[in-house]
Amino acid sequence: MTIRPGTYFLSCFFLFFIAAIDLQAQVKDFQTWWEVELDKQLTGKLDLSGEFEQRFKNNSLQYNRTLLTLVASYDVLDYLRMAGGGRVIFVMNREQQLRARYRFHFDLTGRYDLSGFRFSLRSRLQYGFDDVMAFRYLKLNSFVNRNRLKLAYHIFGTKFDCFALLESWHGSDRESHWRTFAMRYSAGVRYSVNFHSRFSLRYILEDEFNVVNPLQLHVLVMGYSYSF
Repeated sequence: MTIRPGTYFLSCFFLFFIAAIDLQAQVKDFQTWWEVELDKQLTGKLDLSGEFEQRFKNNSLQYNRTLLTLVASYDVLDYLRMAGGGRVIFVMNREQQLRARYRFHFDLTGRYDLSGFRFSLRSRLQYGFDDVMAFRYLKLNSFVNRNRLKLAYHIFGTKFDCFALLESWHGSDRESHWRTFAMRYSAGVRYSVNFHSRFSLRYILEDEFNVVNPLQLHVLVMGYSYSF
């Protein structure tokens, strides 16, 4: 049986909106994030990318964290891509010391083009731990499911692309109840200097809930990517 791209995308779209949520943010903060990404196409279907990201919090006046990410992705079908990667996160603790955290993830992304618009839905399963020695002790509350719905459009005759996305975080609490605990809303624009270099600027509104001391983040993200 052949799965049509439109049917696949619509099925994933409805699954994305199964859970009803109640957004309640208590603490607000304005942050700035800086990103640099390098991409290399190894074969016609296999890509390798690395990303460096720097984040600042407390109205962008205080260092927050540094993220280093490495991802390999493969086009399974014309409309379906799978990817896997790892991330190291350096975070400043209360004693003003850098501590490393680790994340592994696996992605499935479906995409569908319609009248110049590109719809994509990414489902990510992520496992995180704070100590290399603790990796072998798998815990349910260390797994997170992230679902991202994205709409992108290239402005005809220009070097600009605009996009908007909606992303949700789901995970298990201490009572092993699966909950939605964050939502992210984002919109931005990307400028292609040439076939290799791109600059991007986007705004993020992120809400946390069902957690202790939930945050509401307003984030300005500036990025640069280069493709080999």
